[in-house]
Amino acid sequence: MDSDAWLPQIDQQKCIGCGDCVAQCPTHALATVNSKATLAHPNLCIYCDLCEDICPTAAIQLPLLIAWSATTA
Repeated sequence: MDSDAWLPQIDQQKCIGCGDCVAQCPTHALATVNSKATLAHPNLCIYCDLCEDICPTAAIQLPLLIAWSATTA
């Protein structure tokens, strides 16, 4: 499977551009582009899940955590 498939996915339709995830990201992997959050530096992402937790509209999903949760349920 493509390694990018495991990176945080940001639903641009749900993102309201509040910037909370960008401010919370400890490695500065996220940025605001065209008033929406984006994974600007995927190589910096440490998969800490802070962005997913803080997003008020649930626009960010971490596929690896979803897959892991499904196998441990």
